[in-house]
Amino acid sequence: MIPSSAGGPDVSLSLSNQSILENAGSATLTATLSASSTAEVIVDLSTGGTAVLGTDYNLSDSQIRIPSGSISATITISALDDAIVNGSRSVIFQIAQVSGGQFIPQSLTLNIEDDDGVAQLQLIFNEVLYDPSNSGLEGDANGDGQYSQADDEFLEIVNIGAQSADLSGFKVYDDAALTASTPRHLFASGTVIPPGKALVLFGGGTPTGNFGGALVQTSTTGNMNLNNAGDVAYLYNASDSLILSFDINPLSGNPNESYTRSPDLTGDFEQHATVNGVLFSPGTRIDGTPF
Repeated sequence: MIPSSAGGPDVSLSLSNQSILENAGSATLTATLSASSTAEVIVDLSTGGTAVLGTDYNLSDSQIRIPSGSISATITISALDDAIVNGSRSVIFQIAQVSGGQFIPQSLTLNIEDDDGVAQLQLIFNEVLYDPSNSGLEGDANGDGQYSQADDEFLEIVNIGAQSADLSGFKVYDDAALTASTPRHLFASGTVIPPGKALVLFGGGTPTGNFGGALVQTSTTGNMNLNNAGDVAYLYNASDSLILSFDINPLSGNPNESYTRSPDLTGDFEQHATVNGVLFSPGTRIDGTPF
């Protein structure tokens, strides 16, 4: 922890979006305190990345000032449009120093997507359950009232981009299926993940519940066959190019719970229960709130 001269509460940063469009896109950067302070807390920011302040984006302020008695405050990042096909660019935000608080160094990246060229997919695996618990209904991830190793496995895919992601004709494989060129799942035409939203692919069964409003599908073969002892889940596009992969091997060991990014979207994979005591959260963030 890096303290200020006056000590004070811990400060952390968060972004409202991971990506915004060059054309009138905007996001908010929030500084949050671990506890309110009797004095104003001032967070000085540093920026880096490939995007240029004043050319690719503007900030409403270079500081985040959290009033006394408050827990958080925000500034706005506004993208600047041009007519040049120059690719997507990124802004990296860090805390430079804090007056009235202390912080652990962190980096947050905001992508500014070029709207003058072909949109680039920005998909991630955010949560994977390859070993559902077989204790009663603890492993009933799809909520259909039955435990099934094959049915309750799931992949959670999140579109962190600022444009919709069309998965028509995309394919999911594991190692054995990839070797045999027989996908475990084929996404139907018209499968589209809106920006910032999730899709959950269960192995099978009858998924029952809201799942945070995410798109929900079951594998077209009825079994993703993710091997607990070591396997890899792959997402290929309709042109048979690799988009994503999740390697079970370094995480294998029959955890009876999912692996999830912590924090959501940006963090490393951790066993879900070690984060908040819950075994899985298909379609939602770790804390159960929607994407």
